[in-house]
Amino acid sequence: MSKGGIRYYTLPPKGVDYPWLFVNMRKYKLLFHYDFEHAIVDSGVEYFFDKLRAKDYPKSYLVWYKHKARELSQIFGEDRIAVVIPDYPDDYEKGLTYEGGLDNVDKTIRNIEEFISVDGVTWVPVIQSRLNDSRSFWESAVRVRELVGDYPIVAVGTVCKSRNLSWIRWCLMNARRRFPYSWIHAFGLTLSALRVVRRFINSFDSQLWDTRRVLWKKSRGLIDSFDSMSYTIPRSPRLPSAKNRESRIRYFYAYLRRIEAIEG
Repeated sequence: MSKGGIRYYTLPPKGVDYPWLFVNMRKYKLLFHYDFEHAIVDSGVEYFFDKLRAKDYPKSYLVWYKHKARELSQIFGEDRIAVVIPDYPDDYEKGLTYEGGLDNVDKTIRNIEEFISVDGVTWVPVIQSRLNDSRSFWESAVRVRELVGDYPIVAVGTVCKSRNLSWIRWCLMNARRRFPYSWIHAFGLTLSALRVVRRFINSFDSQLWDTRRVLWKKSRGLIDSFDSMSYTIPRSPRLPSAKNRESRIRYFYAYLRRIEAIEG
């Protein structure tokens, strides 16, 4: 992607040079295998709250996370990586992370208060909300703004699993209103969503170019008809080429072309 457009962060196929890397902290060693210009290191919400169905991150993980964030920032430079402050989704299972009178927003705010004071790291505070709850999102955005002000980068996490384009647009439009001078990153956008929010964001991430992930999600009914990546999926029921490295690279570049077409 061009530097002047919306940055698309992802983990590209092996052997592909790509400037904007998106890596899970649990797999931070991948950073050493790519020549990138900038990377966003994510907290791994899918592993903890989808796979493990946990109510919180392990305390030892949060301690290790701060240490590793500082270490990686020293190695690569604060200007080359941004590290997501561990947040709490409400879209894997509604109410999953609610505990002790705190909902997912309260817990996310708690971590922002704790992590933002750790020096030597470009942190990424996340705006979360209760599932499809506009009031919750707005109140969360206000609370994050009160904590971090015109912070260089802010992410929106509540749109990651939603397929409601009106809701996604509303969230990102209001995030931009609340943070007019910040870089806004949107987690997990489909290309259909990108079409309606491109004026409000600076970057987004997705692994939908990866045919292995797409095919698995389609088999479970997790990708619906408006997802723009579906056009690249082979029609053969056996899909032998989906495991082929060359095919994955081809699909990756096809996905980049779709992003460029949407940007116009």
